[in-house]
Amino acid sequence: MSLRELPRVQQVAGEPRRRWFHDHEMDLVVWEDEDGAPIGFQLAYDKHRNEHSIEWRAGRGFTHYQVDDGEAAALSKETPFLYLDGAFQRDRVLAEFLAAAATLPTEVAGFVAARLREFEGRLK
Repeated sequence: MSLRELPRVQQVAGEPRRRWFHDHEMDLVVWEDEDGAPIGFQLAYDKHRNEHSIEWRAGRGFTHYQVDDGEAAALSKETPFLYLDGAFQRDRVLAEFLAAAATLPTEVAGFVAARLREFEGRLK
């Protein structure tokens, strides 16, 4: 398990620049300010079991979602939906992230790990 950066990530007009890192079990999107410093992230984990996503944004804090991938039937592909899903298992998610983060840029890995360590089991 090792997160690798995807090239040519589509940017969204009016939003901060984003970078996307991917592996078999996780996806990480990091938003950056004009100087390239991380300012928020969304980490999807357990992608092939019971996918969830953690988002952290400055001024808003954490949001945790269960992901419905939109694949109810074998031959259908619908739009994924995110449903609020309460607190997450910080220690487990942090350990899995750190195991996958060895190839990430230091500032990205450090930013995400620091935010995850700040989570105290409560969501706003």
